[in-house]
Amino acid sequence: MPQNDLQPFLKWAGGKRQLLQEIIMRVPEHIDSFYEPMCGAAAITFGILNRENPPKKIVLNDLNSALMETFSVVRDQSDLLCDRLRILEDSYLGLDESGRSDRYYEERDMEYSASVDRVAQFIFLNRTCFNGLYRVNKKGRFNVPHGKYKNPRILNESLLRSVSKALGNVEIYSGDYRSILKDCHSGDFVYFDPPFEPISSTSSFTGYTAEGFGRVQQLDLRAECDRLDDRGVNFLVSNSGQDYIRGIYEGAFRSYTIEEVSAKRSINATGSGRTPVTELLISNPVTK
Repeated sequence: MPQNDLQPFLKWAGGKRQLLQEIIMRVPEHIDSFYEPMCGAAAITFGILNRENPPKKIVLNDLNSALMETFSVVRDQSDLLCDRLRILEDSYLGLDESGRSDRYYEERDMEYSASVDRVAQFIFLNRTCFNGLYRVNKKGRFNVPHGKYKNPRILNESLLRSVSKALGNVEIYSGDYRSILKDCHSGDFVYFDPPFEPISSTSSFTGYTAEGFGRVQQLDLRAECDRLDDRGVNFLVSNSGQDYIRGIYEGAFRSYTIEEVSAKRSINATGSGRTPVTELLISNPVTK
């Protein structure tokens, strides 16, 4: 059953809300399964779920295990999660600016054993950290500073409950994106949203896992697209409009379509200003 008003419950650097319709219109109406193997906040999956007849099988994956644990807990333990978030929100919003900052760093340093507590912490930090970033150091520790927002909405209960219901039959994984695509076949659709090739020396937010995502990984992704194309599986890739990215897909010597679209992004680490940038949408011919 379509949900019609689903949207991401997380802020996410590089999120696809701006380009949602541009991307959704390139996904055929009738597909067997939809895969988003680098899902981030899953804006495109929610867009697909809003359709009149969404596919029966939808698969979400991301290498970020904390993110995918969040999706799982939202799906399976929404009541407990809302209770935890309500407590965090009430305690945080009742403090002055200095107290909020102290509370943020106190919570950031906490380590929890229960998954629902870890996910409540994850959402709390996402709603109160600087610019909605998710970044970890080489030890895998979240290290984004406090965001100092006046009135952040930490608990959006109606949205979380709608998302929980919509995710009921969605398969959720955390691992190498290639592992979940082994059974894809003609009639399925895969949307890739990898960490972008940086457009400047200060614009790279690819540290969403300790491993990072560089040019070797971009080439690996192109190779996976070639394998999907060989099996008749349709795909769409988003990436920055850099010559390197264009070159590796043109260099595949296949009938890939490379389209330019414009989006406004914060292109430096300070988050100041949003500048129009060119992004690429790369796809293979739609199979019938």
